[in-house]
Order: sequence, then structure tokens, then C-alpha cells
Amino acid sequence: MKSKKRLNNGINVYTIQETKFNEVYATVRVIFPMEKRTNTIANILTRMMGDRLQSNPTKQSITARHDALYGAKMSALTYSCGIYQVIDLSVRTISQRFVDDNLQQGQLDLVADMLFEPLLNEETFNEAVKNLKQSHMRVKENTSQYAITESFKYVGKDQVFGLSAMGELQDIETISLDDVKAFHALCVSKFAKEIYVAGDFQNELNYTAFESAQSEEIEIAQSFTKIANGYHEVHHQGSQTELVLLYETDIVPGHDLYYAYLVMVAYLGQLPSSLLFQNVREKHSLCYSIYAARHIFDGVMYISTGINDKNIDKAIQLIQEQFTIMKTESLDIESAKQYLILQMEGTSEHLRRIVDHEFRNNLIQHDDSVEMIQSALNDVTQEEVKEVLNHISEGFIYAYRGDDHE
Repeated sequence: MKSKKRLNNGINVYTIQETKFNEVYATVRVIFPMEKRTNTIANILTRMMGDRLQSNPTKQSITARHDALYGAKMSALTYSCGIYQVIDLSVRTISQRFVDDNLQQGQLDLVADMLFEPLLNEETFNEAVKNLKQSHMRVKENTSQYAITESFKYVGKDQVFGLSAMGELQDIETISLDDVKAFHALCVSKFAKEIYVAGDFQNELNYTAFESAQSEEIEIAQSFTKIANGYHEVHHQGSQTELVLLYETDIVPGHDLYYAYLVMVAYLGQLPSSLLFQNVREKHSLCYSIYAARHIFDGVMYISTGINDKNIDKAIQLIQEQFTIMKTESLDIESAKQYLILQMEGTSEHLRRIVDHEFRNNLIQHDDSVEMIQSALNDVTQEEVKEVLNHISEGFIYAYRGDDHE
């Protein structure tokens, strides 16, 4: 059972009763415009919000507070959704039906403290900066992930899509503790906020702890990215070459062909039986891995593959041939449809995924139930999948070429 109420300060509260779970998941999500430099500040702040609190200034005291909530788990994440970046603060713990305490109120109050009272001092700031730098270095060491990140920045230059939710390594040194404190004040006093509580909870919860905040309105999160046809390559000293092919599309949630688009991407490169896996990886043994993916909030589809550099031209040719196959040959899309339907089935088996689905609906101002989406996927036809191809641009090729190859 779902319910919604609006606090006097504009914060929307969504409660989702799911008695089959033994846990409760509570989160506040802060939503703000995706902007350069702000994205880096948000990453530093997020790490500090998930660390210690003013009321629990030591590692030991925050651990004791978790223990008092029967092993509660805190989480602080930041990610992008179209034109917005989100700071996602959450606490998960067992349902209070197993204990005598008013456990869920304590859980919600901990979420509130993560938002309002993170410990913002030089020690936690320096630790967050160090961790963020390490995260950037780990991305750079992963050639596949780094190529994707850099390709997004290149084709999305001067667009929201070109901004990384991780921020930029070179911006970190320009940010001070005062910058983080000022941004935190905006998170409390201005930016949109939504509260979600999902799981098996019985008592009415008190949201007084959130009353001192303000929450502005947001618009639909959808961004439409422009991608020109072209090619760009960057060389590195590693042995592996990564190809990222990016395509623009006008098909977004609400479009008549949206569900056919999901099926097309799955049929192209999300299954062991997909065209890319079978015709590029298996038949020709040209790549280590290959898959297709989509960014629904940005109107972008992309294909990523890791190859030996000597096979780059052949790999590009074969990838392009798969689009011709979809246009000209008969397509057996049943496996792709069932794959997506089963994915949606799994949404109802995880509290976070239940909340994520509700949050996604709110960001695009839809009310799509899991059952409705499954039905729509099941009704997709071969003709609709072929029509989707008329809404996919010619594409841009980004090559991250390894110079240390045989």
C-alpha cells in the first residue's frame, strides 16, 4: 500500500507498506541542478554526510548508534538523473515488529541527522577529499569504465550529459571546507527533497525533524542530448583498446515507442543471445566484452566493447552491420522481452528497487506500475522494434586506444 503526504515546507513524503519484508528502508533524496564544480562539491559533501554526525562525532559513537538501532546500515550516495544530481541518504534496519522499541522513528531521525547535522570539520573534509581522489584513480585504472566516462564528457561537451556525477579530479583542489558548508546550507534551505519509507512498519512516523528545511519544486528530469556523427581517438599506454559508440534518440519515457526501444537495446546487446554478443564476440572472437546500454534520462544509447587494437576497424564494421540486420531481417524478440519482464519482476523483491522505481516515476512525472510496464513490454512487436531504428542517430565513435599491444 502506497501513500503520499506533503509537509508544510514542501517536502513530499512517500510511504510504501510491504509486509513481506523483515526490514524497513528509509531515505531522503536531495535533488538539485547538475552543474560543473557543484558536482564535485556534492561528492565531497556526500562522503561527509555518510561518515560522522555532530551528535556522534567519533567512529565509535556512530557505530554505537547503529547498534542501538539493531545493526542499522547508513548509506550516502550521489548520482545523476537527467538535468539533476541527487544526494541519497538512507538507513536500513529490521522491522520494529521484532522488538519493543519505536525502532522506525529512531531510524528516520538518523536519516534526518545525516541531512541536517553531518560533522563538517577539517578532519572529515580531508578524509572525504582523499576518498574521492582514490575513487577517481580507480576509475582511471579501469580502462573500460574510464573510456565510457571520457566519451560521455567528449560528446556531451557543454551539455548536461557531459557532466560526470563524480565531478572532476582537477576541481577537487579548488574546493574548500567553506564551499562544502555553503553547499550543505543550500541542501537544507533550498534544494528539493523527497522522503521515502518502505517495508514493514506499523506506527505513524513523526517528520518533525525535517520541519526546519525548505524544498523547492522540480521539473521533469528529462534531458535531450545532441550527438553529432563523428570519430575521436585518445591513446594510452595500456594494452587494451576500448570502443564506445554513442547514439542520440528522441525516445524517452512517455514516447509511443519507449518499450519497443527497451526491447531493441536488449535484443542488440544485453543478452548472451544478443546480436552483438553472437555476431561480434562469439562468431568473430574480436572482443573481450561487448554490450549495449541506455541512459533514459538523457536520450542516449551506447555500445561499449574492449578489443585488441588491430581489430578496431573490423569491430566497428561488424557493430554497424547489426543495425542493418535489425532493419532487414526477421527478429525473434521474445527472449529480449522476457529478459526485461523478469528484470521488472525483481523490482518488487528489493526495498531499494521499490523506492527507486517510485522515485523514477516522480522524476519523470509518470505513474507506471511494474505490472503496467511488464504488460507493455509483452505487447511490443517486431515492427515496433524496427521503427525504433528510425529514431537512432548515426552515432559517434570514441576510441580509447592502447599503444602497448602486439
